[in-house]
Amino acid sequence: MKLAIPSQGKTLDSLSNDRFARAELFVIYDLEKNEIVEIVENTANEAHGMGPKVSQMLAEKGVNILILESVGKNAFEVLKAAGIEVYLTKKDTLANIIENYKNGKLEKVESATH
Repeated sequence: MKLAIPSQGKTLDSLSNDRFARAELFVIYDLEKNEIVEIVENTANEAHGMGPKVSQMLAEKGVNILILESVGKNAFEVLKAAGIEVYLTKKDTLANIIENYKNGKLEKVESATH
């Protein structure tokens, strides 16, 4: 199972990024291996429609779970269609966010947050 988090950096000590579709980086973490398996640089730069494009890219990377601070309607619809579960977090280090997920402390999102 792979989870992705929009990030401000490339390590587990990095803080999450509150901008999902415009985050510079996504850290993909493998829950079975307990390690970062990929750092994805977000190269999309369109003025509109970024959420669905980034959502599709994460689906193509085999991501099962996305943890973020907020998600828009269009992005959420693509994530839902791709079978990616979405959870909310507050700004924190990636290590703490992953621990909170493992311990069942994050809220699963059933609809867009904005």
